Amino acid sequence: MSVSLIMTNFSAGELSPRLGGRVDLAKYSNGLAVLENMYTHPHGGASRRTGFRFIREVIGRDLMVQGCFDSADGWTIGAGWAVSDSAASCDGTQSVSTILSRDIGLIAGRTYEFGFKISNCTGGSVQIISAAGGVSDSASADGLFVSRLEAGESGLISIRADVDFIGKVESVYVREIGPKARLIPFEFSTEQAYVLEFTDNNVRIYKDSGIVVDADGEPVEVPTPYTESDLEKIRFTQSADVMYLVHPEVQPYKLSRTSHVDWTVKLVPFLSPPAEWNSEKGFPSCVTFFEERLCFAASPANPQTVWMSKSGAYENFGVSAPVVDDDACTYTLSADQVNAIRWMVSSKKLIMGTSGGEWWLSGGGSADSVTPNSVMVRRETTHGSAAIPPVVVGGIMIFLQREGKTIRELSYSFEADGYVAPDLTILAEHLTRSNTITEWAYQQSPDSIVWMIRDDGALLGLTYQREHEVVGYHRHVTDGKFRSVCVIPGVSQEELWCVVEREVEGVNRSYIERMEEQFNGEDSVSAFFVDSGLSYDQDVADTVFTGLDHLEGKKVSILADGAVRPDVVIEKGRITLASPAKVVHAGLPYTSNLKTLRIEGGSMTGTAQGSMKRISHVTVRLFQSLGLQVGYDKDNLERTPFRTSADKIGGPPSLFDGDYEVKFNRGYDRDGQIYIRQDQPLPLTVLALIPQVSVYS
Repeated sequence: MSVSLIMTNFSAGELSPRLGGRVDLAKYSNGLAVLENMYTHPHGGASRRTGFRFIREVIGRDLMVQGCFDSADGWTIGAGWAVSDSAASCDGTQSVSTILSRDIGLIAGRTYEFGFKISNCTGGSVQIISAAGGVSDSASADGLFVSRLEAGESGLISIRADVDFIGKVESVYVREIGPKARLIPFEFSTEQAYVLEFTDNNVRIYKDSGIVVDADGEPVEVPTPYTESDLEKIRFTQSADVMYLVHPEVQPYKLSRTSHVDWTVKLVPFLSPPAEWNSEKGFPSCVTFFEERLCFAASPANPQTVWMSKSGAYENFGVSAPVVDDDACTYTLSADQVNAIRWMVSSKKLIMGTSGGEWWLSGGGSADSVTPNSVMVRRETTHGSAAIPPVVVGGIMIFLQREGKTIRELSYSFEADGYVAPDLTILAEHLTRSNTITEWAYQQSPDSIVWMIRDDGALLGLTYQREHEVVGYHRHVTDGKFRSVCVIPGVSQEELWCVVEREVEGVNRSYIERMEEQFNGEDSVSAFFVDSGLSYDQDVADTVFTGLDHLEGKKVSILADGAVRPDVVIEKGRITLASPAKVVHAGLPYTSNLKTLRIEGGSMTGTAQGSMKRISHVTVRLFQSLGLQVGYDKDNLERTPFRTSADKIGGPPSLFDGDYEVKFNRGYDRDGQIYIRQDQPLPLTVLALIPQVSVYS
């Protein structure tokens, strides 16, 4: 006898394999064995994630010192070369090929972009050479020349002129390809929200899905004191157009914005700064605002100390004689062990995560403000926190336990009359069992998701709405590794930005990419389900589309006028279609997978677990979907057709809403699992699964 079961929602997300026998859990019926490159909605359905749109390649700051061609200082000069007046010239007196070189600290094994301009060339050629054996193409005419080469052990930039070269070399620049980068949001308002790209001693600014450029069309760059190794320890807080930056080994700085193109990074001009802040004892590593005070905490020599500015005067740490209530104040946590402060979050109280537990700080009474003579501090939990600031969802703080694997929510409990921090990863511990979380960001709209970067480059998502008991994990992979993440307000929903490391033509390159907004179209023409992709929308149909140099040599998926085209390999930065199209999306393909847990139900004599069972067919309830594969495992999938007689000839099929029945050509097995896959650049949302099951007891 067969029965019809229904899986009404997937709000529990991907569950740990260790829960394979826990059919008694309420979450079991709403959980999945696999949810990859898909996410669960608070409503219960599961959708394919949209693709990541390519914004720009991450390239390091120029390593050539400004004015380095003004004199011969710092250069090793071969025969025939002369350096002066902003250029290096060769007069043709050399009897052999000759080299002009300078040590600029290139790091062996890394790839750099070398650019230079030639003028007054009357013969011969020049090349950039690398100690690793790389040699650029020869430049033998006036113009700008660019090459990418791997650096050798010497750290030198070398320019080699052949025996016949006569001319000038000028405007030389050297920038690292694929440097370590970190994204930080700068949010003044929903209309003025930026993404800051921090690299070695440099910041670039992004807005409106592009990089901010100056009047000459060059990217705006702001020098910073933070080296590549400093990036992960930078902490920040913001007030209007000023962002305060701290690092335990660097004096506090502030980044200020005057206009889209006018940014500065300067030392904070403190009045009466704490004496404990210096190069020997270090500087604070945490910063936030609380009760109109700018609060710093946890220098290397004083890891348990909080310093609070004068009320309303953020950069003043002065104390009056006698002391008054709005004076700056300092407090050191007292505990039975070292509790280094890892983060601070401003709420009704100042919540602090330390290496040994979670604390709060407030005024002496429940409604009192903090003053130098009235401070109350309590420890609430003893889990310990990692050095990653928590994300705040409503009134709940989600923080990372000190080993970097366990995610907890810190909230006030009336029953306990205090704060509690239950474990949010207990049902999906497999996602962080062997890895740690390095960064995260909270995207409030449209689906309340915490996005997390794992140390192996995977992107994890946590759909979280506590008021509806929605806590569901999902994981996302791409042809590359996710390295940094941030969220800023957008026009219709919040925007997720990432740094993604991809290997292209044997070189690791880093790209700034933005996840496309959630799909909600009337047809598939606007569907964007490719990674590192670009879109083309033009009035006249064409077959050749350019600008894809960042994916040179990669095979890309293509959606043209809403129809899937065969994959092609990028050659010379372009693709060529067999037939013309107006609206084209092209980028790296990715596969979305959904796999159910072992079915429980259908047995007439108790549990169905361990019994032989057969799924004769399954009804998939879909919403705004097109194209998918359904089967009983990943190797036995049936592609479902969606084209009907109502669809226009030569056009794409219509998006499908409703129930789609798929027959299973398989006998009995003990698991009874359903596998759904989408490997085409098309949308997919699964609202429910209705299998017809027979259990042999």
